[in-house]
Amino acid sequence: MKRILVVDDERPLVESIVMMTSRDLAAEFEVVGTASSGREAIERAPALAPDIVLMDVRMPGISGLDAIRELRRRSSGAVFILVTAYERFDIAREAVELGVLGYLLKPVGREELARALRSAAAHLDRQRELETREVEHREGEERLRPLAEAAYLAGIMLGAEEGGQKAARDALGIVESWAGILAAAFPAGGPGQAAEAYRRFREILRYRSPALVGPLVAGTCLAFVAGRDEAAAAERLAELAEAARAGLGAELERGELRLGSGRPRPAAEASLAWSEALAGLGAGGQSPPAPAPGNGTPGSSSVEGPGGRLFEEDEDFLAALRESSPARASLAFEKLLGPLARAPRVGGPEAGRIASLLAAAARSQARRGALDPAEARALFDPGELRAGAEGPAFALAARSRLSRLVASIGAEPRYSPPVARAFTWVEANYGKAAGLETCADAAGVSPGRLSRLFVEETGRGFSDYLIEYRIARAREMLSLPGCSVKEVSAACGYPDPNYFSRLFKKMTGLTPTAFAAGERPPADSLQ
Repeated sequence: MKRILVVDDERPLVESIVMMTSRDLAAEFEVVGTASSGREAIERAPALAPDIVLMDVRMPGISGLDAIRELRRRSSGAVFILVTAYERFDIAREAVELGVLGYLLKPVGREELARALRSAAAHLDRQRELETREVEHREGEERLRPLAEAAYLAGIMLGAEEGGQKAARDALGIVESWAGILAAAFPAGGPGQAAEAYRRFREILRYRSPALVGPLVAGTCLAFVAGRDEAAAAERLAELAEAARAGLGAELERGELRLGSGRPRPAAEASLAWSEALAGLGAGGQSPPAPAPGNGTPGSSSVEGPGGRLFEEDEDFLAALRESSPARASLAFEKLLGPLARAPRVGGPEAGRIASLLAAAARSQARRGALDPAEARALFDPGELRAGAEGPAFALAARSRLSRLVASIGAEPRYSPPVARAFTWVEANYGKAAGLETCADAAGVSPGRLSRLFVEETGRGFSDYLIEYRIARAREMLSLPGCSVKEVSAACGYPDPNYFSRLFKKMTGLTPTAFAAGERPPADSLQ
């Protein structure tokens, strides 16, 4: 029921409106008060809290328009309807500027009053629904922010392409263009020791710094800070490392925590900064200082060795892929993999480095259309490329993936430009409630043509591919600590968690809750 305040100095008119409202519209409206002047309306409105104000234009003292202006200034949320004896253009123009919803001509008839009040009520309902949705949207953004942070940082660790990462930075409100990366390793100890050390590391950095702290993967995690330029990023990175040392000095002394960092880099090169930070972990467990801009050779890492840059093979490998040189790519990769193949166990930094390189390569080949996106996802799923694996088994798995990558080098693009653009669109928009029509518009073709091309070139429909991609991303999110099924469902474009759960079980053979708890189907793959 909507509350009405009637403001008019003509008492018979006020009584007529009150009578018609109570007699004919009592189920929808209630007159909670009256006023005979603009000043009285201003004084009474806060206590009466009306939803709708019927305001006479001409009254002694403060006019109706001035009263509306003052009530607006005091943040009244009421809808205003003018009551006037004349239709005047100058009054109408000023009323529009004040946001007045409509007007009634004196004498006010029953049908005109009912029509005006119901129009005002509908306007209020729409306005309040929009406000509710805005609040829910903001709350949803806050709930999804941890997932967005985890996805962005996981993208850095896996060498994600810059296009998707830029969208993630925009979603997180990161406007600075430089990145500083700190790597932390938690050597395995007693049951839960690494997880507890990681939890304290995350809490301390979040409390003492503006850092984003990623998930624990293969015993390592990433902390990210941003800066407007190289100097600002270097300063924040140094502050981040100092905060970690100050809060976790005992863990560093006992060897329960190791830190590593590289020099700040442009945000588009954050994955390379992560690789440098991982190398810093391998250098005796000490955290190399983040160098000030201008120190050292431009473009060099803070970790140097007799042979020059420690990441030369990484860069050679990725460059060889871009230049379609399989022999050179294999040689660069083997230089990295050879020592690991002879190791009893592969450590977290080394495993992360290899997995990140393969991920970056797989994404690059998929973007070029030389590799099926589903196969690319299988390549950069860490799988058996995890810390603690035996060296020979780790090398066998890595070389198997490398052979599939090398086979795609120089291959003709497998997909037409519209289908390739559709893959890119799905990667950037899978969390939105949109489908074939929106994707086709982004790809520059009609929905019918995109649907036909998709079936011809991939062997499955667009909707099937979108579902597969969403479920694949859901699996990634559910593997992260602290993710709820409801949050993951919304993040993957399914506002109904119950429908999402049924679909997830149909595709994987497990409920999302079981998957998040660590259960896996026999093949650990989508059905």
